[in-house]
Amino acid sequence: MISYYFRNRLLISVLFTIIAVIVAVSFASDIAASIDRTANIVTSDEQVVEFIAIVNIPQGSSAAEIASILSSEGIITSSLAFELYLRNENLSDKLRAGEYEISNKLEFEEISSILLKGPPLKTYTITIPEGLWISETLESISSQTGYDSDLLANSLISGNVNSKYVYLGDFTNLQHWEGLLYPNTYQIALDASGEDILQILVNELESVVDTLLREYQLPSWLKSANELFTVASLVEAESKLQEDRPLVSSVIKNRLYDDMLLQIDAMVLYALQERKSQVLLVDLQVDSIYNSYKYTGLPPTPISGFGERSMKAVLETPETDFIYYLLTDKNGKMSFTNDYSDFINMKNKAKEEGVIP
Repeated sequence: MISYYFRNRLLISVLFTIIAVIVAVSFASDIAASIDRTANIVTSDEQVVEFIAIVNIPQGSSAAEIASILSSEGIITSSLAFELYLRNENLSDKLRAGEYEISNKLEFEEISSILLKGPPLKTYTITIPEGLWISETLESISSQTGYDSDLLANSLISGNVNSKYVYLGDFTNLQHWEGLLYPNTYQIALDASGEDILQILVNELESVVDTLLREYQLPSWLKSANELFTVASLVEAESKLQEDRPLVSSVIKNRLYDDMLLQIDAMVLYALQERKSQVLLVDLQVDSIYNSYKYTGLPPTPISGFGERSMKAVLETPETDFIYYLLTDKNGKMSFTNDYSDFINMKNKAKEEGVIP
C-alpha cells in the first residue's frame, strides 16, 4: 500500500488540488450569493432612502477597486460580495471606466450591466434645417438649447464667434452672417455655451467648403467662396428636387452672363423679411439690393442657410441655354426653357393645374 502511494503520489496530489479548487470556487460563489442576499435583507429591513450617486471609475481599475469605490459611495453594502460576484460572472476585466450616475437600490446584475455599457454620452442633439434666414436659424437654436436668440445674435456681432467668410470682414452687422451657420444635425456637449454652439456651426461650414474646394475648382463665373454661398442659397430657396438644383444654377449663371435681372421671388421675400406663398406686384417695389426685380447681379450675401447638395449643384453647374424655370408639377418638379413664349405657356398650364397660384 505504501509503495502504491509513493508510485502514485503525484496523481493523488493533482486530484486533491483539483477538488480543493472546485470546493473553493463553489464556496466563494455561495458566500457572494449569501452576502448579497443578506445585504438585500438588511437594506429591505432598514428601508434605505434611495439616492443617486455620481461615481467615477478610473481607467484600469481592478474588480476590487471598483467594488471599493461603489461601497464608499454607498451604492453597495459589501465590496467583497460585489467583487466575488464579478469574478464568478467573469466580468472582472470587462467593466468600463468613466463617470456614472448610479442608484443605491440596484442589484449587482443591474450595476454590472451599467458598468459594462460604459458612461452615458453627455451630449444632446440639435438640428438646423436648410433654407432658414439668419434670424430663423438663431430662433431654431434658441428653441433647442434654451439660449436667448438675442444673446446669440449679440455673440455674433460682438466678435465672440469667428468666421473667415463674414461679408466684408464686418462681423458687427448680423446680415453679414447670413448663410454662415451651417445647417446640419449636431451633437452638442451639455456644458456648451451659446457661443460654443455658434462656433461649431461656423466651423462646420468651413470644413465642408474646404473639402469641396479640394475636390472641385471654383467656377470661373464666380469670384469667391462668398459668391458660391450666395448662389447656393438661391438654389436652396428655389429648388425642391435634387435633380433640378444644377439646372436652376445654370439659369442663374446664364442670367448673370446676359446681365439680366434674376427675378427670384425668394430674394424679394428676404428683402421684405416675410414668409408667404405668393409675391405680389406691390412687393416688387421694395427698395432693397436684394430685390432682384430691380437690381441686376448677385446680392451681397446669401439669403439663407444652404447645404452641401446646393453647393455641389453650383460647382457642377451644367452648360445650358436656359434662362427661365418654373414649378410645373405638384411633386416639386420644375421645367426649364430659353424661350419666353414657352415660359408663358408653362406658367398658364401650371396655374390651370393648381401648381402655382
